[in-house]
Amino acid sequence: MTVFNAIHPLQQLHASLRDAEAVLVPTDLAAGELFSAPPGDMLHALCTSPAARAAIARTVANWVPGAEQPAEPLHGFFIMPVALPRTLAGGRFVVTTLLSNALECETIELLAQSASLDVRLARSILAAGAPWERKGAMRLARIASALAKSESERLASAEAGIQLSAAWEELHLLHSISSEMALGASPMKFVTSVLSEVRNTIGCRWTALRVSGPTAQLLNVSNGGIIADGIEPVAARRILEAIGPAARSSVVGEDLVVSSVRRDADPLGLLAAGDRIVGNGAMSSFERSLLETAAGNLAVFLDNARLYRDLDAMFLGALSALVSAIEAKDPYTRGHSQRVALLSRDIAAAAGLPDAVVKQIHIAGLVHDIGKIGVPEIVLRKQGRLDDAEYELIKQHPETGWRILRDIPQFAPILDGVRFHHERFDGNGYPHGLMGEEIPLPARIIAIADTFDAMSSTRTYRTARDRGDVMGEMARLGGTQFDATMLQHFLRVDLTEYDAMNASHGAGLTDPWRKAA
Repeated sequence: MTVFNAIHPLQQLHASLRDAEAVLVPTDLAAGELFSAPPGDMLHALCTSPAARAAIARTVANWVPGAEQPAEPLHGFFIMPVALPRTLAGGRFVVTTLLSNALECETIELLAQSASLDVRLARSILAAGAPWERKGAMRLARIASALAKSESERLASAEAGIQLSAAWEELHLLHSISSEMALGASPMKFVTSVLSEVRNTIGCRWTALRVSGPTAQLLNVSNGGIIADGIEPVAARRILEAIGPAARSSVVGEDLVVSSVRRDADPLGLLAAGDRIVGNGAMSSFERSLLETAAGNLAVFLDNARLYRDLDAMFLGALSALVSAIEAKDPYTRGHSQRVALLSRDIAAAAGLPDAVVKQIHIAGLVHDIGKIGVPEIVLRKQGRLDDAEYELIKQHPETGWRILRDIPQFAPILDGVRFHHERFDGNGYPHGLMGEEIPLPARIIAIADTFDAMSSTRTYRTARDRGDVMGEMARLGGTQFDATMLQHFLRVDLTEYDAMNASHGAGLTDPWRKAA
């Protein structure tokens, strides 16, 4: 018994032709049984027999392209050309029938023997079905042509709908991915978002990305370099290791599609999607195209992320060098800006601020004292108590730092932290006497970190204070000098990294009479 795995796109045309006592037959001898036919369909069996298929092949070979005409290679075996788009129909086809005069000659015998059928039974069944007379053959040819034209239009419309749907799915995937491709976005967050979007768009059980080398370092991924959605990384690794490296996108079997993630000739990883649970469950060129689109966007993002990481590291390195050069004017504050930056970052993170804001506050903490470049060294290094004029010079450094940085567009998000980090929550700070939430949030955070570090590290005018005393003093200043809410976030910060950094920065001298700046 013939098993049909899927309905052929021309099944509907074949059924219409059978109602007209004709049979649709592929011209390719290698094509198997394409259309389902009810048991006992004698005309179908005879017109698709090996002898009939051979006669069709000979006839088609003799046709002049564009000028095909109905033919009768065997007496009463009538073959009619039909125009069907081969890309949609899956090949070339003709319409065939047995005219009434074929029942009285050797044609019926030849075809019945070829189909392993009883000749008398075949003749009897065909005669009962009212076969076409020779005079009506051309009318049948016109009917077949009209039916084929109508079916071609239907298939073209359906294909246009499929292509439109595919284009929509691809555009939707591109939009979803591109909306996450912000410069500086978390690479891991972007990758997991892509895996989720691909999984939902294709309609499969799982997606995974295999990376190694610099890309694995960028993503800080373990699990053998596997990031997965909907499947355990160990299981995904096993599947992808069996595939090996892929130079291009491809469908593997029926339930897996893979695509290489590469930038020019540089391989970055392998993207995979498996176990489709919608449609017929099989992966196709459509799913392969979607995965290839996602892999291309992944490659662009990961390559840009590597460049951004390198530029970011260079930027922070340059800032650190600049800050270190400024702090060299006062060796007793060595490392102060790095420690304030660290604490400010940790407070912002504890407060649940977005990653981008946390990073901005970290940078603002790093350069918060850059205005001290305008303070004379003799003032910065003075070991005794500052007089009023010297203290006024110190109080100018937030405004000086703001003026230094304000004309650099990239520093716009951090200017408030630099300018207002010496304002107090009760309005008694400087340089503008802002109060409460008038003080920008980055400045309120940096103020806490700055004061804590000033009390916790050794300066020219005193040694570092005991941790218990410092924490008690910080708690006492909540709501007066500090934003009480941000102070609570600070009190939850793990200070292990801070203590290690502070210890590495050394100690200083003692003078209990100098004012803190």
